[in-house]
Parts: sequence; structure tokens; C-alpha cells
Amino acid sequence: MKTVSSFIVFMLLCVSSAFAQNAGTLKIFSEEPVAVYVDDVHYPSYDVISLTPGTHYVKALNKEGVKVYSNIVTVTAGEVTSVLVETTGTTGLQATPNANEAGAKANPASPAGTGTLNIFSEFTGISVYIDDRKQGDDVKTINSIPAGNHYLKIMKDGVGIFGELVTINPGQTTTVLVKNDGQVAEKIMESKSKEREEYQANKVDVIFSTNSVSTTQGASTLFPGFYGYYGYSSSVTNTSQISDFKIIQGGVREIGDIGLAELAENQDVLNTYARINTSVTKQTGIGVGIFLGSLLIGLPVLIDILSDKPFLHPDGTTAPDWEIGVATGAIVTGTISYAMVMSADKKYPKHYYRVDEAAKDAQAYNRKLKEKLGLPESYDVK
Repeated sequence: MKTVSSFIVFMLLCVSSAFAQNAGTLKIFSEEPVAVYVDDVHYPSYDVISLTPGTHYVKALNKEGVKVYSNIVTVTAGEVTSVLVETTGTTGLQATPNANEAGAKANPASPAGTGTLNIFSEFTGISVYIDDRKQGDDVKTINSIPAGNHYLKIMKDGVGIFGELVTINPGQTTTVLVKNDGQVAEKIMESKSKEREEYQANKVDVIFSTNSVSTTQGASTLFPGFYGYYGYSSSVTNTSQISDFKIIQGGVREIGDIGLAELAENQDVLNTYARINTSVTKQTGIGVGIFLGSLLIGLPVLIDILSDKPFLHPDGTTAPDWEIGVATGAIVTGTISYAMVMSADKKYPKHYYRVDEAAKDAQAYNRKLKEKLGLPESYDVK
């Protein structure tokens, strides 16, 4: 095991050594702090940057975020290329060789003339930039590009999916293919952490459940004996399956049928709920009104009947039949009105959806939510 670890370390050292020998160095000089990007990669420390040999797109932003330098720089293996960034005055300075560094080279002059760039993209909804200048959305052909090297950047959903140096030759057409290799989708998804969190907190799931319920009917008489129990049993146990479903938002909140109908804008369900709610409110109002009326009329009569000093009939006499009739009627009416109020809520059904209808509306809502957040339709919380 120790031998294998030593071999791995040795190989890593060899690779690092080989990279160091084949790499070139880029030095950025600036009187004021700047933000340096090489091929759209930010380098917080830019005094010495090791790069692969070849051409690279270098830009620098001042502390206000304004671009003060933008150019294509050639880096040679084993040599140092120096760039002077002036934060005031003209921008777009060419890379200049450092006289103190042996072998430092500047960019060659761009050839005269213009060329054309064709872009074949397997994506739609892309934004095309050349040397950080936007050319348009879903652009396929760009004409009259000055001959030379240019940095082509393609953005989708705010994420850079392509960034390379392209060479434009005078009077010729350069073609670039932007392929959908799967890594782009992963890169876009990684950049949408907030959108994914919002989707996870608001997505709707319909959870179907089935439970077994056993009921026992009949009677049994069992007595303990020396070797066990004796007696008889005529009980019968029946087991039935009870199915139900819940509508959950964000994995934690139960929102019910009406909550789903509001999210999915299902007007049929909302109208049914409104109709039943109106009927329940009406029945409750009538029941409360009758109950209060019977209480207002019957309570004084009942008090008079039970009181030692009645005020509706002479003291020392039996309550007349009309008082007994009024009290009895008030009690019956109050009981009926109370039953009306208590039974009103039973008009509300347990569900306004069938489970398949609820699942369909939940899927439609989740699809719209993903579209709103810019997530692919195939995305789902794992």
C-alpha cells in the first residue's frame, strides 16, 4: 500500500514538472488594483499566471467594474509575456514584451481585411459575444469581422457554455459548432442553485396511500383452563383496504384540494368549493338565527316556569299550558337549529379531486414552475 502511494505521488510530481516545463508565464502590471480574467477565468492574483502555450483572451476591470483592458495575448512555453494595464486613458493595449525578461513576445499584428463567422449551435436561446461585445441572440452568421484572433463567448441562461479563441481569415468563413454534450446542461443546473431551491420549496406532490383496517363483529366467551382456554367464539373479523391521498407542497406542507386548485387555476374545483361554501354559510346563518330566536323567546318562559317567584303567571299557581308549550317548542326548535349548524360543515367533501385529476394538475403546475424558473422540463428534485 505504501509502495502504491509513493508511486502515485511520484507520478503527480512528474506531471507537475512536465506542466511547469511546458507552461508559459503571463505577468500583469497595473498601478491600481484590477480584476484580471484569462479566457473568462478570474485570477485574483495576477502578478504571475502559469498558462498553456498559445493564444489567450485577457481582460481587466477596474474597481468600478469598467473594462480597461481587452486583448488577445500569445503565451510561449518557457517564456514570460508581460502586459501593462493602464486604468486611465486609452484601453485595449497590446501585450508588450518585458525587456528584462528573456524571450518575452508581443502579439503579432492583425492581418488586414475581414472575414465571416458561422455558428452552428445545438442550443436555442443563446447570446453571442465577440471580444465581450454582444452580437445578438441566436445569431448564426456574423459578417465583416476584422481578420485575426477573437474571443468568442456564448451564453445561455446567464451561463457561459462556450468560450474559445477563433481565427478569422480575410475573405474566408470560419465555422464553429456548439454541441450539446450533456456537460452544458449540468453546468447550467449548477449555476441555478437558487432556482432549484425555490422549485424544491414550491413543487407539489400528490401522495397516494392505502391502509388496511380490520373490524371484528360477533361475540366470544373463553375461560382459562388447566391446559388452555375453553368456550366458544362466534366473532368474525373483516379486513378492508382504505385508500386516500394527500397534496403536499415543498415536501412538508399539506395544502389540500383547494390549495392545489388555486395554484393550478382549476376554476371548476374553485367554483364547486364556492357553491358548497355559500350553501354552508347560508345553512349556518339560518340555524344560528333560529337558535337565537328560540333562545330569546324560550329562555324567559323557561326561567319563569322554574322560578320560585314567577313573573308571567300568578305566584303559587302552576305554569299555564301556553308557557309549557312555548318552552317545549323553544327547546325543540333550538335543538333542530343546533343540529343544522353542526351538520352544515358535513356538506364539505373530503376531496374535490379524484387522485388522477389531482396528479394531473400537480404536474401541470410543476411544469409551469420550472418554466418560470428557467429549469429544464426534465428536471426534478432527487
